[in-house]
This record gives sequence, C-alpha cells and structure tokens, in this order.
Amino acid sequence: MDGVADNFYRHMGVYGISVSNERLLVIGKILGPYTGKFDLPGGRLEKLESLEIAVKREFHEETGYTVKELKNIGVSDFFVLWTLKNNTVEHLHHIAILYEASVDSGEQVSSVQAFEEQDSSGALWMSLANLTPDNSSPLVLQAVEWIRSRTLPVVSGQFDYRKNC
Repeated sequence: MDGVADNFYRHMGVYGISVSNERLLVIGKILGPYTGKFDLPGGRLEKLESLEIAVKREFHEETGYTVKELKNIGVSDFFVLWTLKNNTVEHLHHIAILYEASVDSGEQVSSVQAFEEQDSSGALWMSLANLTPDNSSPLVLQAVEWIRSRTLPVVSGQFDYRKNC
C-alpha cells in the first residue's frame, strides 16, 4: 500500500434517491470516477450549507427537479480506485449521506445548466431492472438495494475503476 497516503482522497456528499413507477431518477456522470455511468444526483456541501439545503441544491442543479420532501435514509461508504487524468491512481473513500427525495415526476424541467464543476449531463428515469454494475455507480447500486430491501449495506464495498494505462 505504498503511496496510498499520497493518492488518498475522502469525499463526503449528500445524495437523493427519487423513485416513481419502479424507476429511479439518475444522472449521466461526466466527471470523476463514475464518468460514463449512471449516478445519483448529489454532491458536496458548499460553505455554511446544511445537509438539507445541499441535497436540494445539488438535486436541482443536476436534474432540474425541485425536491418537495426529504427523508434521511442513512449513511454508507465504500472505497474506489480510479485513474486520474494524469494516469495516476487515486484511492477514494466515498462517504454518502442518503435521502429519499420526493419530486413531481411530471414536473416540466429545463435542461441542466452548464458550469465549471457540473458533473451531470442530465437526468433520466431508469427502470430498476436496467441498472447494473456495468452502467451504474456504487451509489446507484446501493439505492436499488435500498429500494428493494429498505436497508443499506453495513460492510463497505470496494470498486476498481482503474483504466488500463
């Protein structure tokens, strides 16, 4: 594990799980370790921002939907290995505070706004059966498990998204 301390990053964020008609609201990820996969809307907190305000803001920025109601589900974490743009490997400890987020799935939403750190290409409602380890982030996989069983994993998972360099 030499070099892990040099290439270790801990990310804590808030994320929303929104379900309608057996479909989960996901975003297309365009930055970070889950690029090219479906992910949950959410992200890090801004200065002086509460968890509730952060998840509502992130949800709206990444999906265009307005959160009507929030319910805290719990916290999960997992570890990810991924290749940075400079071809070094980062060891990421991802801590996720998860919320059930109620939205009006019939709401007319505009396209997602582009800005420097925007990591969403837009949102779509995906059937739970179509969300797989090949096309989804660990957060989406945990959300699917929570929807089916109403439990979050107790044991931290490990995921390897390193590119062959």
